[in-house]
Amino acid sequence: MRWIRFILLFKWIFGKKLPDLQKIQKQGLLAVKIGQTFALRIDFLGEEKTTHLAQLYSHNTPIGVEDYKTLLASYTSKDWLEHFESIEDQPIGTASVGQVHKAKLKTGEDVVVKFLKKDFKKQFSKDVKSFRRFVKFIIFFYPKLAKVADPIGIIEHIEEYTLAELDLRNEIANGKVLKDIYQTYAKDYDLSRLKFPKIYEDLSNENVLVSEYLHGETLDALLERKAIPYQDLLEVFHIHGFFIFLIGTFHGDLHPGNLIYQDQNFYFIDTGALSTVGTKIQHGLYEFMRNLSLYDFSACAYGLNAMAEKEIHGEKFAKFHQKILELYADFEGSTVSEISLTKRMMQTIRLGVLSGMEFEKGMFPIIKSMMYLDGMVIKGNPQAKLMEDMRGFIAEFDVMEAKLRHG
Repeated sequence: MRWIRFILLFKWIFGKKLPDLQKIQKQGLLAVKIGQTFALRIDFLGEEKTTHLAQLYSHNTPIGVEDYKTLLASYTSKDWLEHFESIEDQPIGTASVGQVHKAKLKTGEDVVVKFLKKDFKKQFSKDVKSFRRFVKFIIFFYPKLAKVADPIGIIEHIEEYTLAELDLRNEIANGKVLKDIYQTYAKDYDLSRLKFPKIYEDLSNENVLVSEYLHGETLDALLERKAIPYQDLLEVFHIHGFFIFLIGTFHGDLHPGNLIYQDQNFYFIDTGALSTVGTKIQHGLYEFMRNLSLYDFSACAYGLNAMAEKEIHGEKFAKFHQKILELYADFEGSTVSEISLTKRMMQTIRLGVLSGMEFEKGMFPIIKSMMYLDGMVIKGNPQAKLMEDMRGFIAEFDVMEAKLRHG
């Protein structure tokens, strides 16, 4: 991607009109990932535009549906197809870089075959390198951007999780990590509604993944039809919050298209991106969210400062503390449609940075996860008082945190 194309991309994203999603997708994989990232930045773009950009997560116009037989012949051994009774010609799912086909093994199991359509890695890495130079050029003239938006950190995150997704072996390995965590703590914390699809490792490789066929629907599809109970959305907070706040290792891209709801259980899919966060920010964010649910905004100010790699003190903190109280003056008792948690959290972090705090690079993935969860509730139950509803998990979180800290 040349710099002029980056300029056009940001003109589309930040312009007055809603961006043309097909134009963004035609710019390539990096452009799609940048668009997806800005779909989370309600503090910059507003709700209408971020909702529009969020379609890039689940409604990608595929860059050509390819003949699976040709690709699989180059990805697999000659006897690979002998394991299958049938593979459907038409994909049941497509995206910019991959296709998913329903199939049946000769042993009788219904499965899905996911494969990468072609090698995007070389072009993607080249585009990232060019984009990083472009951003550094902008920062040279506007250094404040580096502190407020952390564009370099966001680029690094995009590069890391996208390259991970472009090797399907990572989806297998990361799924095992999450499943091992689940099994380790299953007796101490209720994760009974979390499931993982069976993976056929002997039939999978870097470019091909064969897994159990799930007859359920994505949360994205259910939210579109308003067909999932609000209590079940809260269960996603309960499950994902365990991995984020208590363990610090979590599904790095848990948008509603990567959750399958089947038989009242939640299946984590597309686990190619795994995120980890340091203990300091992990515990600090939990304390912040815990106090926010209790509307203790003063404690929230101290919690955010405790999360920072570089804390602030004295008069700087006093001014920040007062601004936090002003920022959250209208928050108590509000519904998610009245005040977006996503927007308020981004404003909070921005306020902290402008007040002198500095946060570690691992901040963006964890905030992104909270944005996804908030977005699900806004779509599923706009009248919910989410922070009050989260209080039901506090006692369980507190008990589990004490166990983990004291072994």
